[in-house]
Amino acid sequence: MSTTNHEPLPPLIQEELARLVDSDALRRAPSHMRLLRYLVEKRLAGDDIALRETSIALEVFRRDPATYDPQIDPIVRVTTGRLRDRLAAHYALYDSPPKLRIVLPKGRYAPEFVSQPTPEPTPVGVAVLTMRDQTGQPELAAFCAALTDRLSDSLARAGIPRVMPRSSVAIAEQDATGHVAIGERLRVPWLVETVLAREQQSELRLTVRLVNAIDGAVRWVETGVRAIADQYVLADRMIDVATLRIGETLPGMNAAGKVGGRATISPQSRAALDTAHLLLLQRSLSGADEAVALTSEAAARDPDAADAWASLAAACYSRLSFMDSAMSPWIDRLRDSVDRALALDAEQPVALRTKAMIVGKHDYDLGTAEALFARALRVLPNYTSARLNYGESLLLQGRFDDALAEVNLALVFDPLSPSVRLARALFLGYARRHDEARHEWSLCRASGEASFWVLSESGLNELAAGNLDAAQAHFDETATRYPDFPTTMMNSAYMFAVRGDAVRAREAERNCLERFPQYSPTNRAVLAAMLRDREATLSLLSAARAEHDMRFLYAGIEPAFEWLAGDAEFKRLLKAVGVSGWRGRPMSPPS
Repeated sequence: MSTTNHEPLPPLIQEELARLVDSDALRRAPSHMRLLRYLVEKRLAGDDIALRETSIALEVFRRDPATYDPQIDPIVRVTTGRLRDRLAAHYALYDSPPKLRIVLPKGRYAPEFVSQPTPEPTPVGVAVLTMRDQTGQPELAAFCAALTDRLSDSLARAGIPRVMPRSSVAIAEQDATGHVAIGERLRVPWLVETVLAREQQSELRLTVRLVNAIDGAVRWVETGVRAIADQYVLADRMIDVATLRIGETLPGMNAAGKVGGRATISPQSRAALDTAHLLLLQRSLSGADEAVALTSEAAARDPDAADAWASLAAACYSRLSFMDSAMSPWIDRLRDSVDRALALDAEQPVALRTKAMIVGKHDYDLGTAEALFARALRVLPNYTSARLNYGESLLLQGRFDDALAEVNLALVFDPLSPSVRLARALFLGYARRHDEARHEWSLCRASGEASFWVLSESGLNELAAGNLDAAQAHFDETATRYPDFPTTMMNSAYMFAVRGDAVRAREAERNCLERFPQYSPTNRAVLAAMLRDREATLSLLSAARAEHDMRFLYAGIEPAFEWLAGDAEFKRLLKAVGVSGWRGRPMSPPS
């Protein structure tokens, strides 16, 4: 319900305002918080005149009453719209619903105060019970205890949400009797029961059961038998089997067979999503197009499946990265898909990761993006793509060491992933550790990775390092394999610029724009910066910011812009999107 002038809730509203001040959504947006306070205070005071656009412009944004014209200056509408989005994003991310929400209805400046009872959270998680040893052999006690701990650790590493610590489980087992009572004590819906017994004189039988703690029913049973001498082989196999089965069963599951009403996905759609995922790993234009088609079909076939919409959003993002077509339609389609996924499952990690990338790189809200990445990684700690994209978000803030730390952690989870090596090479290049970056690019090639990104970025790393012949060799190979990519054409322009041939550099840029007029203005600004054309550089960066070019934030770390680091206009453009200035690694002085 909404309060009225006769039913104000000042204590709750003040509590909510205080909480919003410290929230990720508004902590770094003082102008939005100032506007919110004003709107709330005038709403409670019943001052309808103060809630008109002109009054807000004069009181909050200090516009001159003699010259202010709302038709020319949209500051109130724009800022209120962004505040509305921030509030919506904040409440969508908030795990424990507050007692009261402050809502800005569309088309109005008067906030509403919506109070609602806090729903009882649905319990999630799993607890591995102490193994029951029925062998009668005391020497196996240590083996049983170690196996139980290893199974708990395996589930946690696999990203199973809320695996209870063994110490907590042991206390619950002492204080409660029976599966249902233990589940209530630990507030988990699932228990894993393990039993070790003698099969024959020289054999052991290890049984793993998944038990529903709501009613004590057994969901499934897995059993393995081995010779006593192979007890550790038996343990390894059953830990792997149990982790796989539990991973297949728990995500989205509760006593009714699904969590939060999320529909299961059909086998046909699941196969399509798996195929799309592999296609995206090719990092090719044709693979991205096919992935978009497959995920679109899956979402149409299973419209109530969050996984299908999340996969479609991820495919759209991948397709967008080739920069060969207009950005806006892909952004719109991506936002629609990711919103559908999160409406069906607010914890869908692929959707959280994809939304984080758009919020950060398109909306230029790195604070909210960081919160979304953190949430995705809480759900699935070993989600390689989310961790790499989170590292990119840190990189764009000039936090090079933090970004590399995230990549190194992804390497622990996924040591053979070419994607991790690719990201690590890219980050090292921006940190101007070009020799290390070259080694990482060579590892990408050794793994069989020969995508456009590896070839092009290898060349750009050599270009930044001053190895022009090596850069030219990479660019030539890129042009041979991927002649119709816009960035291939711009690489030639960069090469001409560095070699001092401004005429041919501009000619290469024109050739690119004739075929791809929508090409990233940020990347074009890099060329202008290489040519030391300040006016063109700043003009292109201004256009990039206005168009929400997803490459724009790279301007804050791109080495080509180092010579503009002290330029007032350059700093103003970066500060407009919350970046304090050029935060790239300065070039080391010659030894």
